[in-house]
Amino acid sequence: MSYVAVFDIGTTAVKGILVNKKVELKEEHTIELKTFVSDGGIVEQCPEDWWEAIIEIAALWWKSGISPKSIRAITFSGQMEDVIPISPNATRAILYSDTRAGNEAEWVHEQYPEIRATTGNNISATTPLAKIKWLQSKGNVVYDSATHIVFSSKDYIINKLTGQAVTDPVTAATTGMMDLKYSCWSKDILQKCFIDESKMPLLLDVDSIVDTVSSEASEISGFSTSTAVINGSGDAGATTLGASAIHEKDGYFYMGTTGWLAIVEKNQGQLETLSEGHFNLSFVDSEHRISVAPLLNVGNVHKWAVQAYINKKEINKYEAFENLIEQVNPGSEGVLFLPYLNGERNPLIDPEAKGAYWGITPNTERKELARAALEGVTFSLKQTLEMYNITDQRTITLIGGASKSNVWCQMMADIMNHPIRVPSNSEYLPSIGIASTAFIALEWCDSYEYFIDTYVKTVPGKTYIPDPKKVKIYQSTYETFKKLHPALQQIYK
Repeated sequence: MSYVAVFDIGTTAVKGILVNKKVELKEEHTIELKTFVSDGGIVEQCPEDWWEAIIEIAALWWKSGISPKSIRAITFSGQMEDVIPISPNATRAILYSDTRAGNEAEWVHEQYPEIRATTGNNISATTPLAKIKWLQSKGNVVYDSATHIVFSSKDYIINKLTGQAVTDPVTAATTGMMDLKYSCWSKDILQKCFIDESKMPLLLDVDSIVDTVSSEASEISGFSTSTAVINGSGDAGATTLGASAIHEKDGYFYMGTTGWLAIVEKNQGQLETLSEGHFNLSFVDSEHRISVAPLLNVGNVHKWAVQAYINKKEINKYEAFENLIEQVNPGSEGVLFLPYLNGERNPLIDPEAKGAYWGITPNTERKELARAALEGVTFSLKQTLEMYNITDQRTITLIGGASKSNVWCQMMADIMNHPIRVPSNSEYLPSIGIASTAFIALEWCDSYEYFIDTYVKTVPGKTYIPDPKKVKIYQSTYETFKKLHPALQQIYK
């Protein structure tokens, strides 16, 4: 039996799983990680913890009887926007959510105001370019002594396995230093911002074979020196593949506490004209990019509504909430809810926006208020989707906590007027998706489209089909919803 080993190196844990040629998953193990958070916006992890987790998971595979030589390749997905110096003086990685570099982000804007036209993205305190400038401003010996700086947790592990310093275009698109149109480091940005180009990792395609496992890494980890190490992708690329989004205008919703809509688009046009509220990342081929529209109000609104409308003594609060809103007709008897509990970034950019109800009458009960809360979130998602001008009724994948609510999933299908697909065991989708990079590299399949159609779209799940009667009701309600924020906006100021 031959396998591909897939490691997903996230913020909370390292997950390892074996995938055979039939894309059957074997030997899944998870090792929790420690994050160091302190005042001043500091968010760090020890990269050696990632490496120790890889070694521990591999040891469990060998203990269960897996032969190291049966693992033909190793591939990865990993957290992005990190700054990880490859240096004997480095102790911790600066994670994507670290915000110490606010002043440096402003400096970059002043130094290179047209940077978005090259990178497709704005610069903020979380951008690796700003974080590197922060390191430089501190006279940090870590930066000076670093042979390279990498930007994803998986890049660090590739370096440990092969000695090579590489990254992928998906990850590089988050750094503020990559030319998005051509998937290469921007010499102009590096020069104007005084970044040593020799410290940049080599940019390789996601399915590139970086090298085989080195003798030193083999001795430590047990992996065979014949095993190929694949570049893999930052987590956004892995999730997009796992959500079956491969063709132009394919997309998915991730719905956690916050959420996002990701759509595959043509990598063309003037990048500075793209919405400032979107992130724009490279994809598995240079002709396409991933456009990501983040939303601040998704699962947090669901949680608020459950707490507001379900008795605190209720044991199964979410189940009780589900039963409550099932009693209400679509449209919540005319009650509408603006879901902007935390301001919003999409479909509108308004940090001052607030939540609000409209249409309450003497007959309104808590069940209408409860259902209207979820309808409001879904209307907001629909507005975000409409920004991408998708004219057909293609199926959209839904992953995240909201996918556990049958009522909400059907509501999404009816409001979006799109079939909504909810895969089972969606926590494994990024690993399945990124396994495709190894299948391509090993020539186990000849295209990403084939892999997605054969192995990802066939993952068991449930599809919610729009109900024409409910679609019609929601179309009318939605038109009223869109008028509410513009009417109330002057009150927020």
